[in-house]
Amino acid sequence: MDQEQYIKGMLDRTSMFMDDESMEKIKNTIFAISGLGGVGAITAELLARWGVKKFRLLDMDRYDYSNLNRQLFATSETIGKFKVDVAEERIKKINPYAEIEVKIAERVTNSNVSRFVDGAGILIQNADYPSCKLFYIEAQKRKIPLVNGYATITGGRVQSFDYRVSPCITPLEKIWNRLKYKNMKPLTQMSEDEIIEFDNENVHSTSPSLNFVTNMVGCLIVSEAVKMISGKGKCVLYPKYKEFDLFNNTMKQKSSASLLSFDKIEKLFLFLKKV
Repeated sequence: MDQEQYIKGMLDRTSMFMDDESMEKIKNTIFAISGLGGVGAITAELLARWGVKKFRLLDMDRYDYSNLNRQLFATSETIGKFKVDVAEERIKKINPYAEIEVKIAERVTNSNVSRFVDGAGILIQNADYPSCKLFYIEAQKRKIPLVNGYATITGGRVQSFDYRVSPCITPLEKIWNRLKYKNMKPLTQMSEDEIIEFDNENVHSTSPSLNFVTNMVGCLIVSEAVKMISGKGKCVLYPKYKEFDLFNNTMKQKSSASLLSFDKIEKLFLFLKKV
């Protein structure tokens, strides 16, 4: 099998839209993907089909039966297998010439996050543990762009952080973080056991999940990543974010910078009542 012919054929229809320079930027960017579940799997699949040459994968979980309803790589043959191993196999089936530079099937720690992010060209943050805030801290420190997305029951939200040009934090968020974490040891200084305790205390309960929602979020993430790397199109850059609800047929662009946002004021008020 000729590599040049294979890649050229795979990207034939894509390159009818995207110019050669942009295609090369995307292919040669190292994509670090944290979280390979309902959102992350479709993200990895689509990026492999963009001809991306180098990946980094992080997810501590194995596939189980509850993943079958929505997670692209969950099948009868992958139950019990680590998600990073299955994702690597799938990526290489699409593009045998792709390289998995780093593969981490462990819980998030300060040391493995640093190793995972260092040298990456962009971070795709799909993981849903509270400690995954470490990815944002590390990307901000290293000035690496990050795209985040998550699914609600019938909708989702996607946002891009271009840490190359800005630290991406609003005054309101600074106040909120200072109040919320004032009596807590900084996440970047926590041991592995302390991070586990932090996750257990702050993790959300299991909620319903629909496959057309999670996969839609993944598609929007790839769209944002492609635009950010190529410099083509219009990204939803922080503090703006894209929010959609497929049951109510809505898709809106909002801003987390608005001080008059009711949900932010309510959130701050409820927190201050507790303290």
